[in-house]
Amino acid sequence: MPAIEIRDLCKDFLVPEKKAGLWGVLTRKHKTFTALDHVSFSVEEGEILGYIGPNGSGKSTTIKILTGILTPTQGHVNVLGFTPWKQRYTYTHNIGVVFGQKSLLWWDIAPQECFRLYKEIYEMNEEPYRERLAYLTRLFAVESFMHIPTRKLSLGQRMRCELVAALLHKPKVLFLDEPTIGLDVVAKQRMREAIREINEKEKTTVLLTTHDMRDIEELATKILILNEGKIVYEGTVEGLHREFIHENTIQFEVLEVTDKKAFARLAGAHSISQHGHSFRMRFDSRREAAKEVLDRLFEACRIGRLEVHEPTLETVIREIYERPDSKTG
Repeated sequence: MPAIEIRDLCKDFLVPEKKAGLWGVLTRKHKTFTALDHVSFSVEEGEILGYIGPNGSGKSTTIKILTGILTPTQGHVNVLGFTPWKQRYTYTHNIGVVFGQKSLLWWDIAPQECFRLYKEIYEMNEEPYRERLAYLTRLFAVESFMHIPTRKLSLGQRMRCELVAALLHKPKVLFLDEPTIGLDVVAKQRMREAIREINEKEKTTVLLTTHDMRDIEELATKILILNEGKIVYEGTVEGLHREFIHENTIQFEVLEVTDKKAFARLAGAHSISQHGHSFRMRFDSRREAAKEVLDRLFEACRIGRLEVHEPTLETVIREIYERPDSKTG
């Protein structure tokens, strides 16, 4: 049985709109905004799902339903055998949540005191608590500042403490909503490595929303793209590359054209731009492999510097957002 199972999930909101009525009197009416439109997916135990989409696509609404904060308009949700909004007390003892823009820590007290409060909330015995805290503080490298009031911590320090608090009770499912937002490169990498260890060591199921595609590339075992409340892609990162990454670019420096006719044929078959001795050539990987193009290039020229590029995951996902068939009518 999947750790998370969602079928036909819908969430509508009533949004007020003001309109001028008779003799200029303002009348307030409401219109329905659909945040989630029949969304269905599942996440297996121990899987890391990268749940991504542009702002307003429905990601945070999904997280709030899965954590029991919101009740859906319709649909079926099962997480670890629980209906989140119906069995919140027991359910929350089995999940961990980190919202990048909403803190689990109290602003005026030190994280170590916050951890002890969570020990009482989750009804943890002293010895298991001490062992768990020791492991997590080493994993996230927070020992040196966990005694400092939260308000005095850097964003990176605070987010690492947030994850310690979320994982203290050893949850089976971890919801991460923009956990690396605003962090520097070093802090992001440290956090990714720690999340990966927890996932691999404890088989923790993770649902991760993020705008940082490095998070997705390094952590996600499966990816789901949401746009305007509907799923527009579900699969692996590798599958996304195979399905959408087709136009590749070769940048090269020509030292000498050894076969002018072969070079002319190559230029005629591909889009080539030139700047001095440097060239940029595009080719479609669905029609020809990079090796075939390179073989023809080496037959026609003596090459100096050479680089082969494919579009970044961020570029591909942006193009998916912008495709007409990814938008609802």
